[in-house]
Amino acid sequence: MKRLPAMVLVAALASTLAVVSGCGRFGGPSPTGTLSYGFPSPPTAVYGIADTALVTVTTPAGKLESAGGYALTLDLGFERDPAGVRVRGIVDGIEGSLWNPGEASSRPRALGHPAATHDFVIDRRGVVEVRSFPTLSGPAALLFSFAGHAHDLFPRLPDSVVDPGATWPDTVRWHIDVPEAEVTYRATVTHTLVGDTIVNGRTLLRIATDGTLDTVTVTGVPGAATFRVLKGPVSGIVLWDPERGLVASAEYERDLTGTLERPDRRVLEMSLEGRLRLRLER
Repeated sequence: MKRLPAMVLVAALASTLAVVSGCGRFGGPSPTGTLSYGFPSPPTAVYGIADTALVTVTTPAGKLESAGGYALTLDLGFERDPAGVRVRGIVDGIEGSLWNPGEASSRPRALGHPAATHDFVIDRRGVVEVRSFPTLSGPAALLFSFAGHAHDLFPRLPDSVVDPGATWPDTVRWHIDVPEAEVTYRATVTHTLVGDTIVNGRTLLRIATDGTLDTVTVTGVPGAATFRVLKGPVSGIVLWDPERGLVASAEYERDLTGTLERPDRRVLEMSLEGRLRLRLER
């Protein structure tokens, strides 16, 4: 991937192999050393999340590039729910912009503050229901979405005891329909328990993620719509804290290619490269 503009929220990643994990009883804190979500103690968490993306469209006149990035702080609160644990998240602060790096006269455009809040439910394996999520408006809505944050923060965990080298599947789907665009997202991935790693004296479980992402974005109105169809590999590394029962940090990359079909039926080649980072700050 090309080097993207960085708003770095990254934890050091170092690894050693050897861990024994299992499933904890849901409803209370996950016992140390298990690989399952529970009711965290304390019932709050603060994450830093940063995302960057570079879009390239190939035209007869040459390549057109646009890029963007944001960094935000997300405050989470947890409460018990009949289906497991309800998680509510408020975006406490956000900084970001959009720009055209190929145009010397281009100036960054601010993203603005997202509307609404995160509201979703997890069980001991991960997300079971997403009730709401923040949304962006204007051009930023075409490049970034917060609809997948719940799955990024609470990736799927196995339903049985696993040892290093074990794998388990996951499929993440979401759909949004906002004034700027309609977006359909589907990622089919495999998680692998690699082992453990020591970060700042704390033992964390290291999980690798690899798979394929398909996404379709539609803008405009029927009869004069633009279709952006992209597909490609996604990969990531998750460091999971068995003591907190939460993700300590994660980094996900996407490298997509496809087409941009304009209202005049003209079809152009297109690519999107992106990197999402998150870190548990407290």
